[in-house]
Amino acid sequence: MQFRRRLGFTNFACLFALLFLAESTLQSADIDSAKYRAPEPLRDLGRSHKLRLVYFVPADREPAAHYAEKISVLMTFVADLYREDFRAKQVTATGPDFEFREGRPIVHLLRSTNTAAFYSGDPDFDGNRQWDRIVPEVERSLGSLRTNLYVIFCETYAFGPAKFEWPGGFALGGASRPDGGAGLFSAWILRDEFCATNIARQLELFDDETPIKGRIANHHRQPDSARFEFIEDGFGAVAHELGHALGLPHDLRKDNQSIMGNGFRYLRYNYLKRFDAKPRVGFSDEHTQMLRYTRFLGEQIDLTDNTPPHFNLSYPTTLKAGATEVPITVKGEDNAALGAFIVFDPKRDTTIGGATLSGKTVAQEFKFTVPALKPGELNLRLNFTDRSGNHVTAKVVIKVE
Repeated sequence: MQFRRRLGFTNFACLFALLFLAESTLQSADIDSAKYRAPEPLRDLGRSHKLRLVYFVPADREPAAHYAEKISVLMTFVADLYREDFRAKQVTATGPDFEFREGRPIVHLLRSTNTAAFYSGDPDFDGNRQWDRIVPEVERSLGSLRTNLYVIFCETYAFGPAKFEWPGGFALGGASRPDGGAGLFSAWILRDEFCATNIARQLELFDDETPIKGRIANHHRQPDSARFEFIEDGFGAVAHELGHALGLPHDLRKDNQSIMGNGFRYLRYNYLKRFDAKPRVGFSDEHTQMLRYTRFLGEQIDLTDNTPPHFNLSYPTTLKAGATEVPITVKGEDNAALGAFIVFDPKRDTTIGGATLSGKTVAQEFKFTVPALKPGELNLRLNFTDRSGNHVTAKVVIKVE
């Protein structure tokens, strides 16, 4: 996603909201360990690169009750998805870190002088408009996206009927690598019926199949969708868009398991033990390798190395229709250490492969499987990272005849 700064200024107050519940209360001793698999509570990991939590409230809205506690609970589950994926793949990384004060996560409350409709475009709701108008205000208050990674909950949705969820609901993410980016989310997920102030209660809500009358969740799309479906959609969207903010594209190869596909809509598989026979949702191997070298997740990252790697690609200029394999020779070098790359097919909107790299140089042919090619043009995008979090992108264009 391309970041665009709008001209002009909007006055607002910037307040710091701290969680008022101790970590032990958020975790709660009342969790039924026979039924639920509880995520670990958030803790200060001491990293220099931290996710910054923001609650954006227009002039004609009031902050949701206990918003700071709710956002902390939500992000506990999001951080757990990343951390547990690393553990499952035996990757040395501890998941995202957050700003803390006196042992508690910080949520920045931003109050604007503009109305919710100014951002949302109500009644012609537009998520991109919200990005273009909210992000510059956050930047003016807290700093540039180039040097900050924001998770922003926006109190801009409306309350009337909607095809899915609530009017004006949206979720967007974009990277300004290697040191920043943002994910923006509609704050309907902070409603009391979906988001709790402690982990024990949140697990119970994940297990709650009570219909929400008059509302339809975006995934299963049935009238009066179950409570848990909205929670999976909302909590999962934060994990998914955070992946975009960290530089990941979509991955639809195992769509119902991949967080960067639609796997984020099946979060109950990770936390309700009655689903232990189901595969847990997570990231593909290629995406995990990219994540491990981001400055917000990786361990032993050299933050003084801001020199991106350099690559040249060789590939056939034409392929026969019906071909199912694409050979690409990668020649590259880095001043310190190469990291990994992924291959993305924009037309099908999915990652199709990738590899982990090592050392300072590479000269190797890789072959990537694709559905039988049709006459026309094949376009692929390769995203590379070194082990210091520096990214570069290269394009492949092949004629299919």
